[in-house]
Amino acid sequence: MQDSALPLLQQWCQERAAHGQRLLGLCAPPGSGKSWLSRQVGDAVVAISIDDLYWPQPKLQQHQRGLPGSHDLPRLAQVMDEFRQHGQTLVPRFDKTLAGGAGDRVDDQPHQGEQLLLEGWCGGARGLPSLAGYEPIWQRLDALLVIIPPSHNHVLRWRLQAEARQRRRGGGALHPKAVSRMVQSFYATLPPQQCFEPLLHDPKIPTWSLQLDHRRRPLGSIQPCTASA
Repeated sequence: MQDSALPLLQQWCQERAAHGQRLLGLCAPPGSGKSWLSRQVGDAVVAISIDDLYWPQPKLQQHQRGLPGSHDLPRLAQVMDEFRQHGQTLVPRFDKTLAGGAGDRVDDQPHQGEQLLLEGWCGGARGLPSLAGYEPIWQRLDALLVIIPPSHNHVLRWRLQAEARQRRRGGGALHPKAVSRMVQSFYATLPPQQCFEPLLHDPKIPTWSLQLDHRRRPLGSIQPCTASA
């Protein structure tokens, strides 16, 4: 996916910039390569992960990391509003190795650019009470790109592959059983048919989609999503 989807994402960002769309969202499942892609888009695009906006410890211990409720939404809203107004903001970084592996937020970093790209697996998700607090975040986005896997079974496979690569590089990686529990928990908490498919068929903000094959390669071009009649 990385080699072939990047030009499509870069073109999409450039087209959005030409229409004055400054705050962009990238919704893609775990293991799909969204973090790598977002970091390669270009210097004019500030890429941040919603997971860098986890609550700091000890408050994070009250939530399962990655699921609704684990993100510091007031701080994320501040980041987005500052960037829209000034083209720059301070963004925290989340270090998964801290707090005995539970992770913690560290090091606010200055970021400046023409556009901000917010990437996350739950970007734009709606349809459940637990997501109500995220709606003001999604409404701040000028445009959303949704990456669609060939099936949700591929998500677990992709995530296992990503953890294997991390392990080979000598970094901390989750055990395969932990990866399986994580992916199953994500989709049990936010069922795709209820929380993600409406993004494609009944978008509330300007939304585009990109379908991937089993090797994370694009199947065609990025397509606009329109509300069903």
